[in-house]
Amino acid sequence: MFNDENFIFGISEASKMTNVSTRQLRYWEKRGYIKSLPKQTGESRQYSFRTLIKIIGIKYFLDEGYTLQAASKKVIQYTQNAHLLKQFVQQRFKRLTEIDGLPAIDLGSPEEHPDQKIYGIMDHGNAKIVIRPTALDA
Repeated sequence: MFNDENFIFGISEASKMTNVSTRQLRYWEKRGYIKSLPKQTGESRQYSFRTLIKIIGIKYFLDEGYTLQAASKKVIQYTQNAHLLKQFVQQRFKRLTEIDGLPAIDLGSPEEHPDQKIYGIMDHGNAKIVIRPTALDA
């Protein structure tokens, strides 16, 4: 949808946005938990959008009582899960529609039952899965 590589933040901006001191950011980088972008002589550290998200995640887990190492591992796990979810949605999402007046996500047909469709429905804040005949989709 957008190229997150175009979002670059200096260390001061990253510090202000995440409420993590520049000293902590340098320490995390020294320990290998985050990486700054390659810099030219005299430039201050800069971070990508993805690294900024990682910083936010580490800070969150630190605030929850995790150690720095454990917080970093949790962020990696969440990132891997988010990537898997993104792949799934990209492959299965067909369209947004409505079923019985409720918003529904069309996830297409199961391979073993091409005459049916799977929908994810939000019913007053509760996620539900329903399977309907494809003929009703017309």
